[in-house]
Amino acid sequence: MKKSYKGFYPLLYVIAGCCVLLTALAWFVHPLLCAAMGVVSAGVVAVAWWMIAGLRRRAFQVIDVVASDITFERGAAIQSFPLPTAVTAADGEILWHNGLFAALFGKGEGDCFSDGLSRLISGFNLAKAKQPTGCPVRIGDRFFSAFAAVSLREGREASVIYLCETTKLKRDSIEYLQSRPCIFSILVDNYDDILQSYKESEKARVTGEVERSLEEFVGRQNGILIKMNNRRFFAVVEYRYMHKIIEERFSILDDVRKITVDGKVPITVSIGVGMQPDNLTGNLETSRHALDMALGRGGDQVAVKTVNDYDFYGGVSKGVEKRTKVRARIIASALLELCKIHRQVIIMGHRFSDMDSVGSSAGLCRGLRLLGIDAFVAIDRQTTLSAPLIEQIGAAGFESLFVDASAARDLVDDETLVAVMDTHAKPMVEVPELLERCKSVVVIDHHRKRVDYIENAVIFYHEPYASSASEMVAELLQYLGDGEKEVEAVFAEALLAGLVLDTKNFAVKTGVKTFEAAGYLRSLGADTVEVKRLFSSTMEDFQNRTAIVTGAHVYKSCAIAKSPDDIPDIRVVSAQAADELLEISDVRASFVLFSQGSQVNISARSLGQLNVQLILESLGGGGHHTMAGAQLRETSLDTAVKMLEKSIDLYYEQNHIQ
Repeated sequence: MKKSYKGFYPLLYVIAGCCVLLTALAWFVHPLLCAAMGVVSAGVVAVAWWMIAGLRRRAFQVIDVVASDITFERGAAIQSFPLPTAVTAADGEILWHNGLFAALFGKGEGDCFSDGLSRLISGFNLAKAKQPTGCPVRIGDRFFSAFAAVSLREGREASVIYLCETTKLKRDSIEYLQSRPCIFSILVDNYDDILQSYKESEKARVTGEVERSLEEFVGRQNGILIKMNNRRFFAVVEYRYMHKIIEERFSILDDVRKITVDGKVPITVSIGVGMQPDNLTGNLETSRHALDMALGRGGDQVAVKTVNDYDFYGGVSKGVEKRTKVRARIIASALLELCKIHRQVIIMGHRFSDMDSVGSSAGLCRGLRLLGIDAFVAIDRQTTLSAPLIEQIGAAGFESLFVDASAARDLVDDETLVAVMDTHAKPMVEVPELLERCKSVVVIDHHRKRVDYIENAVIFYHEPYASSASEMVAELLQYLGDGEKEVEAVFAEALLAGLVLDTKNFAVKTGVKTFEAAGYLRSLGADTVEVKRLFSSTMEDFQNRTAIVTGAHVYKSCAIAKSPDDIPDIRVVSAQAADELLEISDVRASFVLFSQGSQVNISARSLGQLNVQLILESLGGGGHHTMAGAQLRETSLDTAVKMLEKSIDLYYEQNHIQ
């Protein structure tokens, strides 16, 4: 251990040499001066020796304290310890170290004293090192666990730090994590619907191109692809490739979308990814749930299950309508049987209910009442955006269908069935307490699926390809009770109003089933003129709407407008203004922002060229491809506009839109 402080001896030699030199020079000046310098030099050397010796004694005392506490024999035992070891003072100063410790840093014996422990080992934490698990540190390309034994005696504190190398264990652990399997559940969204009227040769061509694209994608990741049938595939990829796949935002979506039928309709796929580290079975189940989430959001996208949430990629294309009516028949039958075993049914839509929410709720309620089922619609008359429709239904003699939200809370019990219309998100329902008090829930909705969906629904009738909840209810009514009893014209008009609202007068999300539903409602006596009157507005509303449109600016083909604070019925007016902004040429999406207290609300619309749901999801909002909304708390209008523009930038960048 004496060698541990040999680094101080050169300093002593330098001091002594300087003193001898000065004494020699003094001889040439005067002999008495030489004698005086000799005496002074001897004193300086003596003091230096005494100080160095004192420092050595202090260090040896500390080392002796530590050595006695850890039951090593003094000196040689510590020096011969087979692990890199150092002794530090309370302030982290290195008092002693063995050769193995110095070798870690490419230094010679005794060369580590001037560096200090914190400068040599970044990330070292003495408190963690005292724990049984030690403190993980990295030195160069090697990994260690640092352990500390602290000694305190006679007011002196010192720590013995020793390092156990864990490089191989760390690398094995990293390799284990990197090599764990991630499972992809893959489904060709529109294979059956698009190809049902095409020749077998066309089906074979499309199938072959899809398989080739999937094989190339999985092959680039050194994974394996398993074909279940022409629509469904499974893939297994190591976790080490997921970073690159995510960085490329699942380029397979774009590759498959280039495959078209008859040069017109693109083929799309939906993918669910499970990459939990626990087990293979769990990953498989997770990937299936993620696939359901991707399909529920409209398809043509990837859902990746994270620890607490989902990450989504893609979803830029419009959904393709499902033409089969088999599911509607099954849902209608199941719904009727479920209603019969409950004492009553309470139907509710979403907060700030619109024509689609009220129309679908009222239509279903009347259909169930005609079959002898006790049904009600829970509505908040203070916040609804469809007061004219509610008044029209009430004037026709059906006021008893509606109950206030407070009354609905008192009505619900264990024998009550709650039906949620035009939303599937828990925070969005008209009366959230009903979900907590009832045991059975039915959901009927067309919006793209959100993470916070109602999980315990007995029937979850979710069709993101449908234009509206009113379209879905109109289809169900044809099969409820085998269509024996038909709803009155006023309810047909309510359903048609909801359909007209969400399709923007049959301009967006309008498929074959949309017109079939409209035709059915027209056959029930729906008057299109009366429906048109439901959307009429006052001169004041028209002027306010015009003011909003006039003040808009265009940012990357998106019209953005800020509404004044003093406009009555601002929610209705802003939605109407957003619709009118779409009539401007070269505008692909519109956004109207308005303040309510410290909250900024955003109403978004598009004609399908841009997915406004994805744009607003980054701001905490949601909706569907052509209609969405968001709420920003504790935000000013100007700040909200900047946040919206950044979200638009991100959407353009991620989806490579010019």
